[in-house]
Amino acid sequence: MKNMPKKTGSQTSLQYLSVDLLDFDPANPRFGGLMNGKTQKHIQQALMKEPYYAFELVDSFLKNGFIDYEPLVVKRNGTRYLVIEGNRRLAAIREILEHQDRYSGRIEDLKTIPALVFPERPDEEQQSEMRIYLGVRHLIGFREWPSLSKARFLDHLSQEEGGLNRIMKELRLTKTQVRRFLVPYRLLNSARIAIPKGEDFWMLGEALSRSGIKSFLKLEVDDSLGVANYNKKRLGLLLDCIYGSKKPNGERAAATRVVSDTRDLSRLAKVLDSERASSVLFAGKSLEEAEIHVDTREEGLRRLAKMRKDIAVLLKRLTKGSKDPETLRLVQTHKDFDRAVKKFIRKEKP
Repeated sequence: MKNMPKKTGSQTSLQYLSVDLLDFDPANPRFGGLMNGKTQKHIQQALMKEPYYAFELVDSFLKNGFIDYEPLVVKRNGTRYLVIEGNRRLAAIREILEHQDRYSGRIEDLKTIPALVFPERPDEEQQSEMRIYLGVRHLIGFREWPSLSKARFLDHLSQEEGGLNRIMKELRLTKTQVRRFLVPYRLLNSARIAIPKGEDFWMLGEALSRSGIKSFLKLEVDDSLGVANYNKKRLGLLLDCIYGSKKPNGERAAATRVVSDTRDLSRLAKVLDSERASSVLFAGKSLEEAEIHVDTREEGLRRLAKMRKDIAVLLKRLTKGSKDPETLRLVQTHKDFDRAVKKFIRKEKP
């Protein structure tokens, strides 16, 4: 397969290229502008670390070599090639080749690797092919990008001719799918707030899909998913809830989060949609205590029944075997209270 003839000119072709001819593209939408003006060495170092973790691929390449049916996607750039897709793989291979004294394995197999080569000036059809290729693999396919990378990619493509409608049509994405990436990304950019690293970004995307949270923020989004209006002070309160309050150094105190799992976002949305419940929450009370103020009567009875059982189990464990008179009086008082609560719940149940 490595002896196949190379095609040149304006055609798209599969070729085997020397790693020495490949360059990272600082303007790659995955980087979101973070690599603009950076050298190839700097990009290489960045890709090996969080949030890209290219070092995780090193052992696989040493053991298995480069898988031919997963070529890099590149674009001609004079006598060299810019990598469109496959930056992490290129970074891992470069790490191996630049430090061959550290590694052993199928190193020779990594010096020339397969690449799907697009022309330097791709026509509209070829540009569409590149977008679709990246979209299918990274937005809806098997080679997952972090949520923030997806948001940057979509935002970048939406600025091109055809905008959002072309993206959704080409990649067969619904507006709801695109909204979860673009709206939180554009909201934070609009507020000039640092975008959370890693999958924490997805927490905000999930939060903004809850109507109670959108109502709390007074969030308005136009047809192109641009942020038309929001309350910046309330956005700050929401970010404190899902990421933790800010420390003096600007970092977030994760221990102060109100929610730490996407499963709790619906509960938070219910609280924030209530003026009374949200005021309780922001007064420093727990989410559980704030929820009491928005519970229906039926929900309140269920909560009371659960609390009754929890108290009984806890008290039994703590007082077991005690002969202390005050402890015995507490046990008896609890029995009387428990009977009264049980009777009340039975009476009030619809």
